[in-house]
Amino acid sequence: MKPWKTPKSPLEKGYTFALKTTLAYLVFGFLWVVYSDRLLAVLVPDPDLLAVFQMYTGWFFVAMTGLLLFLLISHYLGLISRREERFYMISRGVTGEVGEAFFSSLVRSLTEAFDVDCAVLAEFDEKQPGVARTVAVYLDGRLQENFSFELAGTPCMKMQQSETCWCARDVSARLGEEHPFRRIGVESCLSVPMCDARQRHLGALVILSRRHLRQKTMAESMLKIFAMRAAAELERRRSEKTIEHMAFYNHLTDLPNARRLHQMLGQALGDAHKKQSQLAVLYLDFDRFKMIERTLGHRLGSRVLRGTAERLKQSCRSQDILAHLGADEFVVVLTEICSTQDVRNRARDLFEALKAPFSFGDHQLHVTASIGIALYPQDGEDSETLLKNADAAMSRAKILGRNNLQFYSSEMFHSSFQSLVLENRLHGALERDEFLVLYQPQIDLHTGFINGMEALVSWKQADQKPVSPSDFIPLAEETGLIDPLGEWIMAEACRQNRKWQQLGLIPQRVSVNVSARQFYARDLVDMVARILRETGLEPQWLGLEITESLLIQDVQKTIKTLRSLADLGVQVTIDDFGTGYSSLSYLKNFPLHGLKIDQSFIHDIPQQKGACTIAATIIAMAHALELSVIAEGVENRAQRDYLIEKDCDKVQGFLYSRALTAEAMSRYLQGEMKKMAG
Repeated sequence: MKPWKTPKSPLEKGYTFALKTTLAYLVFGFLWVVYSDRLLAVLVPDPDLLAVFQMYTGWFFVAMTGLLLFLLISHYLGLISRREERFYMISRGVTGEVGEAFFSSLVRSLTEAFDVDCAVLAEFDEKQPGVARTVAVYLDGRLQENFSFELAGTPCMKMQQSETCWCARDVSARLGEEHPFRRIGVESCLSVPMCDARQRHLGALVILSRRHLRQKTMAESMLKIFAMRAAAELERRRSEKTIEHMAFYNHLTDLPNARRLHQMLGQALGDAHKKQSQLAVLYLDFDRFKMIERTLGHRLGSRVLRGTAERLKQSCRSQDILAHLGADEFVVVLTEICSTQDVRNRARDLFEALKAPFSFGDHQLHVTASIGIALYPQDGEDSETLLKNADAAMSRAKILGRNNLQFYSSEMFHSSFQSLVLENRLHGALERDEFLVLYQPQIDLHTGFINGMEALVSWKQADQKPVSPSDFIPLAEETGLIDPLGEWIMAEACRQNRKWQQLGLIPQRVSVNVSARQFYARDLVDMVARILRETGLEPQWLGLEITESLLIQDVQKTIKTLRSLADLGVQVTIDDFGTGYSSLSYLKNFPLHGLKIDQSFIHDIPQQKGACTIAATIIAMAHALELSVIAEGVENRAQRDYLIEKDCDKVQGFLYSRALTAEAMSRYLQGEMKKMAG
């Protein structure tokens, strides 16, 4: 390939032409002045006739000079006129146009103005250096489809160096066999670079002809003018694409966000409707991801999310849709599915993709997820319904133990609807005085008499059946209503206990359950002290019950709060022991007074050997740590006798009494006094 010479600028060529013309004129004038008189003297010996000839030669020289000036001026005026005409033609074609319309109008106007076969506006690929992609191509009187082409090994390499590329002949011969411009049969071409305000090379504006391309200087200057306008439009388009990407894609994982998902899912549903096919929406949520972020930090949590997104991408097919809704929620849309088993298999592939641990230095982190699945058309015919139902199925998967998948069913809708109705009724229930505190006695197995009680809450709505605490307490915790409700229960239990003592009944410790939200509130200790002060109950007659899992959420704060409560004189017991994550040996780090064995272990004794072993072990080790033990859910004598044998301290359950109202509990305490007196 011949080397390309850098063409002279229009200004340089103009100076050269002017210099050559001036020199030629001076030489001609010098020769005329020096030799014209001598030549005439030889040819015309008559002096009078010679004078006449000299006058005519002078006028001839003046006429020739004027003609030369006229020709030069008319030539450049013609060039300027043609340039203005072409500039006006191109400007008229692109005035008022923006975006794709501007690009297509520009290349069409360039072909018409310069009478060439093809005009191209190409943009350099930011992700692939050395590759250009056409934005608009006008060839043989019509717009063409866009394509990519290599710059390496062609004269077009200069375009990336912000240089003009000019080739007057044999362009096709200089290009590779597969180059698109070779297939056009180009003889000559001219391209100018397009740069933004920071002189970054955005692309090039090119005109190509199957004939010799004339008037290169004028064409180059005009192309440069419109290249600046095209560069500004390209930069604007890139900015719009960046803004659009930010609006429709998650910044962390670069996956479609919720807005983009609704668009893509809507299109997929339209295709499924036309093809009469099914699709599945899989709603994926990580298990305990908030704990990962709390423990390891948001930065590491973000790395886990990005790593998970990459794994999910690799697990998805090209026709699937993968979106990141935010936080730790992802959605996968499976199109053209064959059966429910097919969906189940694809979901298992997602589980398998997450199975391998994430490595961070010397540490490995295992991540699990819960997946809810909704199918089109049986579970919904629009994107909003399908996503809602898949989310409901995912919540069901979490309730059933996490790290599993659940298909949506109509029962889930009814359950969710009932929960929503219950939540709405829960607001204001305290003001409507719909809650009632009940008391269940705790029996000392050594004496057989009452030794404390647990305060429980019941919700009786007007003209409706009572609502189980297992139904409304989680809702109260989720909505934050547990704070005023928990404070009311504690105050009511303390007031009632103080009232029993004023009636002369035997003093008993009343235990009140405290949620994690209440426990970690800043004013828990102050609230307890205030309630005791307002009700007049001495601190030793109030006990608090906290869940086992609460201990490990914030160990230092937990220890600090427990010590403050102990200093106040309030005893704290671990409720539902055995269902959480702590161990008996771990409990020695906390200032506790006792623990309560979960009723799930009591239910199977003495028939099941494993349950007996667990209960006996808890009792023995708790006593070794100087903690008292309460067994809840005792319903028959066999259970009581086994617990007596294993030296359990106290029990509560239906064997002795159900939860009682304050009036019924008063009668129960009076009966206990009579037994003691007898």
